[in-house]
Amino acid sequence: MMKKVAVALSILLAANSNGAFAAGESIGSLSHIHSVRAVGDQILLGTHEGLFQYLDEKTVKRISPERFDVMGLAVSSKGFYASGHPGPGSKLPEPVGLLLTTDRGATWKKVSLTGEVDFHTLETVGDELYGADSGSGELMYSSDSGKKWVKRGKNTFMDIAPNPDRKASALAVRGGKLYRSTDAFKNTKLVKTSFVVNSIDWINGSLIASSGKVLYRSSNSGVTWKKITTLSSQIGTISQSAQLIAVVMGSAIYSSSDGGKSFKKYQSK
Repeated sequence: MMKKVAVALSILLAANSNGAFAAGESIGSLSHIHSVRAVGDQILLGTHEGLFQYLDEKTVKRISPERFDVMGLAVSSKGFYASGHPGPGSKLPEPVGLLLTTDRGATWKKVSLTGEVDFHTLETVGDELYGADSGSGELMYSSDSGKKWVKRGKNTFMDIAPNPDRKASALAVRGGKLYRSTDAFKNTKLVKTSFVVNSIDWINGSLIASSGKVLYRSSNSGVTWKKITTLSSQIGTISQSAQLIAVVMGSAIYSSSDGGKSFKKYQSK
C-alpha cells in the first residue's frame, strides 16, 4: 500500500513496505529521508534505512551495508559524518553518537559521543562541526573534527551553514530570518534580508539561499543577495557541490550544473 510521509524540511516522498530491487531500491521503499547531500556529481540520502545514492525519481542505491537511521549527515574532505540510531541487526550503540566513514559508507568509525548524542542537524567545514542533539536540544560545536565538543545552549535554528573561509563563523536560519555568528554561536547578530529565508548552503565560492520558489546567491557572505532563478514549485531543501546545485521539489530532486541558471530532474550518469 502506498502512502505519503513527511521528511526533512517538508520534503514529501512516497513510501511503502516493498523491499529492494536488483538494480536499486525504489524511492518509495524509503520511509523517511532526513538529509539530502550533493557530493561531486552525485546526490546522497541519509534515511531511516541507511545511506543511499539517489539515482532518479524512482530509484535509489544502497551504498552502505551498515543499516542505521541516518538522522544527521555531513560531507567533508575527510569523508562523511553521520549520527542517528542503530537499525535492526546493527551492533552500533543507541544513539550512535558521531560516526565517520572515509570509504563512502563501506565502514564506519566511532568518533565521539557514542551512546550519548543523536545529531539531527549536522554541518561541517574543515575541522569544524556543528550539531543539534535531538535528545537534549543542545547546539554543540567542535573545532577538532568531532573529538571534543562544547555546548552552546538550546538550538533554535532550522538550518546552519558554516563559513568555508573563516574559522568559527557561520550563518543560520531561524523563523525565516538570517543570523550570523563569528564565535561559533556564542553570540549571533541578525542579518537583514529582503526575503524570507528557508534554507541555506555554503561551500567555497558559493553561498546560496532559498525563499519559497526562489533561489538566491550572495558573493559577500550574505550581506547582499542576487536572485538566481524562480522555480516552478516550493523548494524543500538545497545542497550543493562544486559540480551541481540540488534542490528538492515535491517528490523529486532537481539539479543544476550551470550555477543555478537552469534545473532539470536529477538522473545519475
